[in-house]
Amino acid sequence: MFEKLLSIKKEAAFKLIQRLFCIGIFPLFFSSICLGKYFAILFPSQYQVPATQHGFYTFRTGPNVLRGIFIGTCLFIFSIVIWKIICQIFLIILEAFESNTHQNNLD
Repeated sequence: MFEKLLSIKKEAAFKLIQRLFCIGIFPLFFSSICLGKYFAILFPSQYQVPATQHGFYTFRTGPNVLRGIFIGTCLFIFSIVIWKIICQIFLIILEAFESNTHQNNLD
């Protein structure tokens, strides 16, 4: 059983890059959540709260949750696009290596 886990099989470049892309999404997701929370706290908003006297209101500051969600979502989408471009570059490089080694094996 451990031999299967530790052995390296020959796989196509597309499968490897597809797995790399899927595995790479998880760190992007968690980093976008952290940055979304950071921006929500960095730019607080004021909420209107009723005062103790009737008819009067006071303001309380708190994290701007909508801004944090928006920035986190935009950052996640942008980082996925950048990660996809990087994975496509890796795929082109791996396919070039595969074709080059295949030609060298035929000679």
